[in-house]
Amino acid sequence: MTAAQTSIILAVKKAENGVDYSSRYGAICPWCGRRTMIYKTMPWYNNTRIRYHRCTHLKCILMTMSKTIKSVEIDQSQ
Repeated sequence: MTAAQTSIILAVKKAENGVDYSSRYGAICPWCGRRTMIYKTMPWYNNTRIRYHRCTHLKCILMTMSKTIKSVEIDQSQ
């Protein structure tokens, strides 16, 4: 397996497992590092909210693969 293949696999795993969500910056694509677009927001569960995103950067491998990116927001006020 090449280094490029390993990098792609790690980025896909990070997208599936979840990236941090910031109310200021949103969620960042684990492959290209750009902000992503929200396409689904789940309701709050205790102090956690999950969102699903898509990268819109045309040269991003995750966008090319139509891979969704999960983000997790934690409410710090509690």
